[in-house]
Amino acid sequence: MVHNQEIGPEKKNWECRGRSPLPGCGVSPQNSFLDSPPPCVLTERQLAAQQRCQDAFQVPQAASQKRIALYWHNGRSLGHTVRCATLGQSLLDQLPASIVVGITGASKGLELLPPEMDLIKIPSYLTYDDTGGVRATPILSLAKEQFQRIRENLISTFIRDFQPQALIVDFHPEGKNGELIPTVINSPNTHKVLGLRGILGSPADTNRNFFNSRLVGFMQEHFSAIHVYVDEHVFRLENYYTIPTSLSAMFKYTGYVTRPTLSTKAEARALFQLEPEARIIVVSIVVSFGGGQGTEPIWQSILSGLSKVQRHFDYAYLSAGPYLEAGAYERLHTQVSLHPNWIWTRLLNSLPTWIKASDFFIGSGGYNSLAEVIATGANALIIPRQLNEREQELHTTRLANLNILRIANLETILSQDLNSLLEICLSEPYPNGRNVKIATDGAQQSARLIESIIA
Repeated sequence: MVHNQEIGPEKKNWECRGRSPLPGCGVSPQNSFLDSPPPCVLTERQLAAQQRCQDAFQVPQAASQKRIALYWHNGRSLGHTVRCATLGQSLLDQLPASIVVGITGASKGLELLPPEMDLIKIPSYLTYDDTGGVRATPILSLAKEQFQRIRENLISTFIRDFQPQALIVDFHPEGKNGELIPTVINSPNTHKVLGLRGILGSPADTNRNFFNSRLVGFMQEHFSAIHVYVDEHVFRLENYYTIPTSLSAMFKYTGYVTRPTLSTKAEARALFQLEPEARIIVVSIVVSFGGGQGTEPIWQSILSGLSKVQRHFDYAYLSAGPYLEAGAYERLHTQVSLHPNWIWTRLLNSLPTWIKASDFFIGSGGYNSLAEVIATGANALIIPRQLNEREQELHTTRLANLNILRIANLETILSQDLNSLLEICLSEPYPNGRNVKIATDGAQQSARLIESIIA
């Protein structure tokens, strides 16, 4: 782009090929470098080029378009990506003329983002939850300090140039290892909204690492609101953690963030061309473990158990998850291929609709699995699979106490015969009824709240 610069005569017949990628960021027609001869001597091709250039600069609505950025650090599976994709779609629905951009290091599941939502991809790391603790390893062969600096600078540069009205931060107000701090501090004209999934961890760890005085002060100084993506009838942060009243006053409980699905099992089965009048002996089992990373031992136990009770169902749809390691994926694929009516795939999309179509769902205790079980009313067996954190265990237990789902702990799944457990789940669907109505329109509620902040 050329500004305040004389254009030589040899460049007078240049064509304007394209436009600024962000509406309103181009030079105005008055300052355009396109210097055209009188219309009477323009060729048809030149006229068309001139019109394209004028069209590129004529975006009268650009100034009123709302710009919204969503940051999610990375994650060890699909949870953060699915939630932010769902929030992005709701923002686009609520503010049709808005520009919504994601910023993330996630390397899988990005096809789940809405087509109208663009993405700034920062370098990724892989996170492992094993007996030695949680560890994160960059995919690039870089020193951790350089890797951190690259991510931090990319985020800061984009927000500085994009100048969004709102920045929605998923999970941690300072970002991974503090990578958001410069961005948050140096964008005073951008409203920051923190999004929390509800249960964060055990009280001692969360109070120490999240609700300490320094971080509370940071949130109060730089954030406009904190959206809590659960129904407060299920869980209230204030009742579980030590939170100052001045901070809890910023909380807005939105309900669970869930993807849309069909209202009945019959509609879902019709969509996938499954038998609409299926009796109890026709069972569609959907098994999913979020991103799938490190889940091969769980899959081995589940597949062994299903093979012993397969007289109770006709079809099994098995979603491996995009993060399941390639070698594990192939080994499990070989086992599944021995059963003609078992379908093995990386991703079932849309998973909520598959859950709705099924008679039995087996999954991990991550936020999205639980939210979609609530939204679909599924007969579900949930396996909290975190080794070093308690968020899944705490959240799943709370929902089990509300008669929403069944739980099997990881030790049971890995060390015991699952025949009787699976037979009970198949023959006695659960829950038979619910005593509490749980809000699952969190994405829509959050979008409306964002709109009110940036109006």
